[in-house]
Amino acid sequence: MAPASAAPAELRLGYVEHFLPGVDRKDVALAVQLWARRYVETERGLGVHLSAFGSRAEIRAALLADQLDVVHLPTVDYLALSREMDLKPFGVPVTDGEFGERYVLLVARGSGITRIGQLRGKRVLVQALSLGQESLPARWLERLLRDQGLPQATRHFLSVDYEVQPSRVLLPVFFGQAPACIVTERSLRTMAELNPQIEAQMERIAVSQPLIDFVMCLAPSADPSLAPRYAELGLGLSDNPWGRQMLLLLQLDGIAPFRPEAIEPARRLVEP
Repeated sequence: MAPASAAPAELRLGYVEHFLPGVDRKDVALAVQLWARRYVETERGLGVHLSAFGSRAEIRAALLADQLDVVHLPTVDYLALSREMDLKPFGVPVTDGEFGERYVLLVARGSGITRIGQLRGKRVLVQALSLGQESLPARWLERLLRDQGLPQATRHFLSVDYEVQPSRVLLPVFFGQAPACIVTERSLRTMAELNPQIEAQMERIAVSQPLIDFVMCLAPSADPSLAPRYAELGLGLSDNPWGRQMLLLLQLDGIAPFRPEAIEPARRLVEP
């Protein structure tokens, strides 16, 4: 009697669209599709069902309904959801040899501004994702104010405006249209490579600890026997051209195995 054929394994992968750090979400969605179809399915023989979600509430509902095996969560969402369900983190981004990346508070050189307190009543631009006020740079800004004994951002500044594209955050300060901005070190370096005057004319008045933007997790309902295989796919993105294309779009060096200390700087900003 011939053995019954096993149903093909399928990876159910979910991600929140708004985590994408300053890149066109359509480009990344295409890169994810290529990685899934041409690498995971064709070369590794594992079916993939991709689901993009627009909010934490949507992906929470999918997790509670046991519809996902692996999730790719913004760090703020991971910290919130991990308090109510057994997410199993296995991967975090690496940039410039560090977990995550640093944010810098910039002003124009020669402006006379050296402390955040001097930005009272002024406009601040923040490179952040659609999470806006929930984003890590926004929370870091609040922490800077609190550590200086200053009011919350909504009271201290004239306005805080959030933009995904770093050029729309940094260039207004460069051209004297806004007094201060927050961008990633990576964004500052990239724009300075295009225009060296940017580095020469901007001054850092605060630098964050490295903050990880997202966490890759196994869902509570993931089949335990397939967990190592799923984790290998996430951690091995740099081992294949399709994964490297995704990393290039996300401007990451790679994905490293999760370590609790990697998330601590972000946790201290998010949790009281």
